[in-house]
Amino acid sequence: MPVLQRVTVSVKNILLATDFSPVSEKAASYAKALALNFRSSVEVAHVFEPSRMISSLEAVLGMPVQQKRRDCVQGLERLRREFAADGLEVASCLLEGHKPHDGLLKVAEQQDIDLIVAGTHSRSGLERLVLGSVAEQLIRKAACPVLTVGPHAKVPGDGPLVFRTMVYATDFSPEASKAAVFALSFAQDSGAHIYFCYVAGANTSSEEKKSLDLSFKAGLKKMIPESTYEWCTPETVVEHGNASKAILELAGRVGADLIVLGARQASFWLTHVEHGLTPDLLAEATCPVMTVC
Repeated sequence: MPVLQRVTVSVKNILLATDFSPVSEKAASYAKALALNFRSSVEVAHVFEPSRMISSLEAVLGMPVQQKRRDCVQGLERLRREFAADGLEVASCLLEGHKPHDGLLKVAEQQDIDLIVAGTHSRSGLERLVLGSVAEQLIRKAACPVLTVGPHAKVPGDGPLVFRTMVYATDFSPEASKAAVFALSFAQDSGAHIYFCYVAGANTSSEEKKSLDLSFKAGLKKMIPESTYEWCTPETVVEHGNASKAILELAGRVGADLIVLGARQASFWLTHVEHGLTPDLLAEATCPVMTVC
């Protein structure tokens, strides 16, 4: 993997994808706090799905589709006012369609979005695939990073948000290398302590483990340019076992307020999405997870 150079990533335009659920409200707090830090403009978007409304509990109880649509418009206006009250440039849009991710990705392209922020719901078993219906498609297909906020993520404080402790997890793939650029840029912005992490397999002897750890740590260290140490504090870590569990445990131990990883269909992070790796990270993390494809 090539040595990374110091870069500054621009976050001029943020897209907040919301369904007005409690976890989406938490995601809105992160979008606002990041926008205050980077002085970003914000586009707040909701995708109204008529077919889902027809089969939903609200419809069974007699709530008309038009009333639900009006509620969505009011919800968007409420969020627009909340962002504007903090002096942010903000706009909102109500989309309609059966594939929410398609509409959101189209808005992201048209508005030249630099970061998508979305809430994710906690699922278990086969329901993990439900989680993937929107968040997974955004992660797989978005041209910009996607910041997902799960139900266990802590609510950020008022005012601009900077990340002080970060975990960047890599599988040494090209996608992971691209994610490292964003991780280092965010670390540079706040002078963060950033952990470069690789998760190795668990089925190795103690001697093999020691040798592999040295090799993996050397690989991680090669990724970090010397100048990095002038503006943030990088540290290399090799964990063992299940990747999702190991990353979450490391983030918990160090009190990380951001996890960054590369993601694409060809990357191991998402190749086995049905086995729960990425969904577990998104749903169980106590901090936001930023994925970069």
